Amino acid sequence: MEMSKLAICPSCGKPVYFQGANNVAGCGCGKAWYRSGEELTEVKMQPIHSASEVIQPGTTGSWQGIAFTVTGRLRVRFEDQAYNYWTLDCNDGFTRHLAEGYGLHTILEALAFKEETVARKFRSDAQGLQLPDDRDFSVTARNESRLIEVEGNVLVQGKPDRFNSIEAMSETERVELVAYGETVAVAFDCHDVEPELLFLSNTREAEPEPTIFNCRNCNDQNYVLTFPYAQSWVCTQCGTRHSYLGGQYATRGGQQTYDQEFCFSIGEHLTLEGGDYRVVGLAHKYDTDSRADYWHEYTLYSKLHGFMFLTESAGHWTYLKETRHTPRPGDARLHRIEFDHVQFRRYSKYHYRILYALGEFPGDMFSKHEETECMDYIAPPQILSVEKDHQKRVTWFRGNYVPRAVIAEQAINPLPRAVGVAPTQPARISVGTGSIAKAGVVAWVLAVLVQLLTGSMHSNRVVLDLNYTFADSLNTQLFITEKFELEKESSAMELNFRSPVENSWLELNATLVNVVDGSEYSAEEGVEFYSGYEGGSYWTEGSREGTIHFKKIPAGTYILQLTAARDSNGYSRTSNFSAKLFYDPVTYRNMWIVIILLLIGPLVMGIMRYYSETSRWGNSAFANS
Repeated sequence: MEMSKLAICPSCGKPVYFQGANNVAGCGCGKAWYRSGEELTEVKMQPIHSASEVIQPGTTGSWQGIAFTVTGRLRVRFEDQAYNYWTLDCNDGFTRHLAEGYGLHTILEALAFKEETVARKFRSDAQGLQLPDDRDFSVTARNESRLIEVEGNVLVQGKPDRFNSIEAMSETERVELVAYGETVAVAFDCHDVEPELLFLSNTREAEPEPTIFNCRNCNDQNYVLTFPYAQSWVCTQCGTRHSYLGGQYATRGGQQTYDQEFCFSIGEHLTLEGGDYRVVGLAHKYDTDSRADYWHEYTLYSKLHGFMFLTESAGHWTYLKETRHTPRPGDARLHRIEFDHVQFRRYSKYHYRILYALGEFPGDMFSKHEETECMDYIAPPQILSVEKDHQKRVTWFRGNYVPRAVIAEQAINPLPRAVGVAPTQPARISVGTGSIAKAGVVAWVLAVLVQLLTGSMHSNRVVLDLNYTFADSLNTQLFITEKFELEKESSAMELNFRSPVENSWLELNATLVNVVDGSEYSAEEGVEFYSGYEGGSYWTEGSREGTIHFKKIPAGTYILQLTAARDSNGYSRTSNFSAKLFYDPVTYRNMWIVIILLLIGPLVMGIMRYYSETSRWGNSAFANS
């Protein structure tokens, strides 16, 4: 960590501090300065006053074992959102940044690309993005700064006159490109992190002070607590909807319904997922596609965790929170998504209309909201929800079903009665872990006892132990064994074979021939094995071992005829195989009978769950997808 550098503000003569290599700082006189050597040049930024964010200059923490001190931030107001970019002075000698807003926290590490090379990426509006190291990404958002504010002192590249951003992701990583000027831009690797894992200390305790806007309709004073993160609100006096986007004040019409009954009021507090949230917005929404679904939505705000949305529909509760840890680009078009080792199924696709609203909301809540396309994917009790707005920007939300008791113990007003099975409601039939464990132990003990009893009655004798090699010129070849005797009146036989196939296959036809009466018993089986590398991971498919079963073979003198066929590809075909023929092998049929009997109880519960799932998916257009 480098020492601070003190400079004198050319405007008011007060000291301006720069930590280490930082080159932009604000002064109390309202000016912001860019430092180059000993020279200070004014930049088009505004110092932040009356800040209330948890993080502040002087906040300390650590990330992946690297200690850091926050020196300052740029608060960038884009068209309909605002983000903080904190500068971190790290004890490993590097400067990193912490992008923070709406409860999302991301560590940014600069990539060593030429600034002008990265800047050229901003001159294209393509949905694909390729970095100079040939990594390919899909663009998820483009943002242009409308206003840049500074607190403390920060590090930027070159003298900044803008802060434009391109966000992009691949299947495994995410990047953000930031342009500070026409030819100056930096690419950052993004590492999403939960705020608790930053181990922050020396944080700010001040409560937010509301920003006051006068209603354009009735001139009443509107107090917006979370501005500039919330940029839409409703006048409490006349119900007119407003927004302040990109420095432009606009009205967005009035209410379509009135006298809504909500379970919580503006200003009440709820504790969800370990966070203390304040209710800042209420909305009554309507599905314009089905024209049958209505729901209440509560906008919650926490200084540390940002915004969360709590929905109530038919007496069931679900929370949703924006996330940057999302499925792969393009997965939103699928009916099923494999994400975080969980399979989510598409439940709904819809557009909505806001019939009633009160309070304040993040972003552009009311402008063209009916053009927002929404899709929900469920894996009860989890939900993934994706929204694509009129500008084609995609936002993912992740959430969970909230048990009614969690809401009831915090609500003052009575809750609506729960009706039906909610999309994310956990299955009504559930068995405790202890009961499952006990049943498993009993099933195992009984199955082992039955298997020991029946297994002792079988000889399980090796009749033949064979090894064969193909002639180089043949891909199909017949092999015949010596004679052997079978004593039992009727018994099963089992031929286990193996071949060292590698990206190849082997087919084996086995025929038992009674040399006295000529009767034959045939069966066939094949093996194949493939492997390779994809996306940096090793994969395999198939097996090199197979088993052929014979049932009820009479006593007598036999030979075994083996017709083996192999892949004709000279580079990968196998050259040999081995086999063992077992007489009167041990069977596991009785053991499976015992296990099946023990599964009757779970089977009954499964049937009951089936009817529960039928009810869950009864309102979904994707039940059969």
